[in-house]
Amino acid sequence: MKKRKLFLALIALVSVLTLVACSNGSGKNSSATQEKTVTIKTSTGNNKVPKNPKKIVVLDYGVADTIRALGKEDSIVGLPIDRLPSYLSDFKNKKGITNVGNLKEVNLEKIAELEPDLIILSNRTQDQMEEFKKIAPTVYFETSSKDYWGSVKTNIQELAKVFGDKAEETAKTKLSEIDQIVKKAQEANKDTQSTTLTVMLNEGNIAGVSPEGRFSFIYNSLGFKPTSLEIPNETHGGGKQGKKGKDEKNEKKASKEQKGGGYHLFSLSFESVNQVNPDFIFVIDRTLAIGGDDTQNSDILNNSLLQETNAGKNGHIVTLTSDLWYLSGGGLESTKLIFEEASKYAGQ
Repeated sequence: MKKRKLFLALIALVSVLTLVACSNGSGKNSSATQEKTVTIKTSTGNNKVPKNPKKIVVLDYGVADTIRALGKEDSIVGLPIDRLPSYLSDFKNKKGITNVGNLKEVNLEKIAELEPDLIILSNRTQDQMEEFKKIAPTVYFETSSKDYWGSVKTNIQELAKVFGDKAEETAKTKLSEIDQIVKKAQEANKDTQSTTLTVMLNEGNIAGVSPEGRFSFIYNSLGFKPTSLEIPNETHGGGKQGKKGKDEKNEKKASKEQKGGGYHLFSLSFESVNQVNPDFIFVIDRTLAIGGDDTQNSDILNNSLLQETNAGKNGHIVTLTSDLWYLSGGGLESTKLIFEEASKYAGQ
């Protein structure tokens, strides 16, 4: 009888131990599954993505430079190499990175062959998100023209979460460095009376860039003062040149194009620029940025009406690093380079 009770007790003990072991194993597997993903906030809300992905296709140059700054560039397996901006030129021949096209046109089949763990879109490809989602988890980080620097910081912090604590600390340190650039520029421009006009050149045409547009950070982050020239907020792209004596005709045409949501920015005439007399003219040469024939743009900035402005007389017609400004932005490296380049003229 005693032996039977002892036998039953041993069976019960073994059963309990087995249940505990199974329970622990199940919990461990659940925890491991949770550790494989991380939830980040992007332009489409909260997204669950792989943690520390080994293979990422990046279609946004700002995101690519952020990943590089975080020390995770070896995770990039696909990138649009065509028209790569010069500051990212080392990616062109980097082993392990496949060219998937250009910023506007990418090869979906080639991306699928790479079997990525994660795809990160740009503003030029985000309307194809559903197609990319069929290949792998896909996200898009949008920047705000109203609070460019604030949105960039948020995007970078969220992206850093994908790579863990060390990457988050690196992002925090590098963002702090850019914050210092912003603060110095704002302080230098605090009482400025100098006005700044931003224009874009494209195939022999000149267009104004709205202070509320894609380069709004020149004004609302770095503190430069816009001219009184009213420029509608653009969608994207180049612009049509306002010829001498045709100011009204060209401005009406530009407004019509803008209302239609088309490609062009707000067309400028040389007379209109001369009239507002900016102290600085920041120039982004789109043709140069995309590797086009820049000969048509070469004489625009030498026009006598532009040279008669304060900007022209004082050598403050500044052609910015166009491939950086036009093709990239929003990343740890590109934002720092862009802010540094513009802030050289703060307080002058």
